[in-house]
Amino acid sequence: MAECVETPGGGGPPAGGPGVEPLTLQAGLAAAAHAVEQAVAAATTAHLHLTEALAADRTWSRPGDAVLDEIMTRRTDVGLYAAGQLVDQLRSEAEVAASRFPRLGMAGEEVLPIPRDDAPDVVAAWWRGLAPEDREEVLRRHAPWAGRADGLPTAVRHAANLQVLEAEIARRSRELDVDTGAPADEATVEEERDLRGLLKLRALFADPDLLAEVPEGLAQVSTLPTRRFLYLLDARSYPLRTAIALGDPDTATHVVVHVPGTTTTVDLRLYREATWMSWLRDEAVRLLDGDARVAVIDWIGYRAPYDIATRKALGDTGMRVLVPGEASDPRYAREAAGHLARTLQGVREITPAGARVVASGHSYGASAMGLALSQLAAGGAHVVDAAMTAGAPGIFASSLSDLGLAPGTLYACIAPGDLIGMLGVFGGEVLRISGVQQLSPLARRVVYPDGSWTVLRPPVGHEQYYHRGTSSLLHLAAVAAGDTERIKLMRRPWSMLTGGSSGPAEAGSSGDSGDSGGSVD
Repeated sequence: MAECVETPGGGGPPAGGPGVEPLTLQAGLAAAAHAVEQAVAAATTAHLHLTEALAADRTWSRPGDAVLDEIMTRRTDVGLYAAGQLVDQLRSEAEVAASRFPRLGMAGEEVLPIPRDDAPDVVAAWWRGLAPEDREEVLRRHAPWAGRADGLPTAVRHAANLQVLEAEIARRSRELDVDTGAPADEATVEEERDLRGLLKLRALFADPDLLAEVPEGLAQVSTLPTRRFLYLLDARSYPLRTAIALGDPDTATHVVVHVPGTTTTVDLRLYREATWMSWLRDEAVRLLDGDARVAVIDWIGYRAPYDIATRKALGDTGMRVLVPGEASDPRYAREAAGHLARTLQGVREITPAGARVVASGHSYGASAMGLALSQLAAGGAHVVDAAMTAGAPGIFASSLSDLGLAPGTLYACIAPGDLIGMLGVFGGEVLRISGVQQLSPLARRVVYPDGSWTVLRPPVGHEQYYHRGTSSLLHLAAVAAGDTERIKLMRRPWSMLTGGSSGPAEAGSSGDSGDSGGSVD
């Protein structure tokens, strides 16, 4: 089993991170041995320098000093030798504690350690080895950690995160209820925003009959699937991070991990994101005709850029001009990439063998997704079967191999009028990646497996990719479902800026005959 530690109070950073203190006897003794060893090494170095200086300073005019110096340095030599012996003794005791008292705490109490290594496969193996009563203790003592731990079952994370949700609402409500009379500072404003987000999360997971009591567009999400899970809740820093699973990834045959884009925070975009992803899931289920189980994880697990553009003064003139905002800064994607890569690994760990896992990104979220896939590919990990982007300003890659993707598994959609999807500010235009499959944004007639048909309209601009009744939603859902029969691609890469006078040209898939009527121009 992996070396384990326990976070203080169950609410600190993940094991092995800043602020973590070992609480088992074994870990405590091992940490003490390491600390003593480091201290002895530093003391030995300083002692040797002092000894050399004293030797150089000896003089016959002060014979008494030489004797006293010799006595002092030899006593220190003995002490350092004894300290070295102490290091070995502490390590021996740590081995005894590990083999005979692995769950004895530093104060003599029984504790349940959690893995120091947060790799999803390590966490999953550790969980499988726990007895039922130990799993209950994890939820009681380590709910914040369990809610963030990639590799744990979805239902376990959900139960842990609901505890964290109520605790965070109570804590922030108490703190914000104190009226000092002073104007709200930035920290207070951030706490208020996160509290609004927490309350929206509570409403999202409340009894469906209670949803109508909450304003601000809850009617949109009233059709969410009954099976939904609070897959992630990280309230340790602003802004609040979360992920909502629509459907159960642990039993799903098709799983989408979606990353939203700029301005996505829990307090501002939770309901919109839940609505879009529920529509994506519904469309995929419809294409699969009930023969498969679909889950969509909406991952708001990073700090997204807050604005696309901003107005700033031009020099000393006072004239205000529009300049690129945070959305042109790659640091948000770089900060997100590692967390997203581990999330994707965790999803692959919990899904059934043979499940189709698709990475998805809208706008800036697609850029973060590209970096995460590149990180996984660099480490030799290939955890997704396909990736799809919508309105992506670049994904930090120039080839499919950069992303660890096989030929024909990267899909890009750019809607008419969406300039953001043509910018290519993060590694160049997605459509210029060799082997990318451009999903048709044009109107079309489609026949569903149940025999029903409809005419789909084209998406317009940057915000309609996931709207019901659009060709983009159908195509993205078809990628998620692995239904290449209903995917229409562009014959050649085309955008509003590079299409030329000949205009766009569609190409049917190999199974295009299954879509009677084809495209509608």
